[in-house]
Amino acid sequence: MSKATVKKLHWRAKVQESFVPLGGGSGELGVAIGGGADYGEFPFVTAAPGGGATVGDVILEIGGTPVLGMTLGDVRGVLNSCPHPIRIKTVSPGSTLCKDLRLYLSKCFTPGSMDSQLQQVIRENLYLRAVPCE
Repeated sequence: MSKATVKKLHWRAKVQESFVPLGGGSGELGVAIGGGADYGEFPFVTAAPGGGATVGDVILEIGGTPVLGMTLGDVRGVLNSCPHPIRIKTVSPGSTLCKDLRLYLSKCFTPGSMDSQLQQVIRENLYLRAVPCE
């Protein structure tokens, strides 16, 4: 008997792109975010009353700007500075790309792979916000 092997899709194949509308007549954004590098997490969607995003999804880009490795304040700054409607790229968390930023950075990936490149983007965003201590 031969076993049928099921090839797991890479998280990159599950990336969703959507537009975040303004919420109601108040002019507020139709999405709320949490996490951020200051909490050791990827930024993620905490509420999406306007639709366009799924609660719990990891946010990869906002308006074409990679936000992985940014603090929550910086991610909110990018979100608030984008023209409307805001284009957002998200992915559902899984075994490789979960909400834990430290866990993802501790993994070893093949040099040049999509995951290795993503780790580099995260590190660059982290280093831009690092304060040297003497």
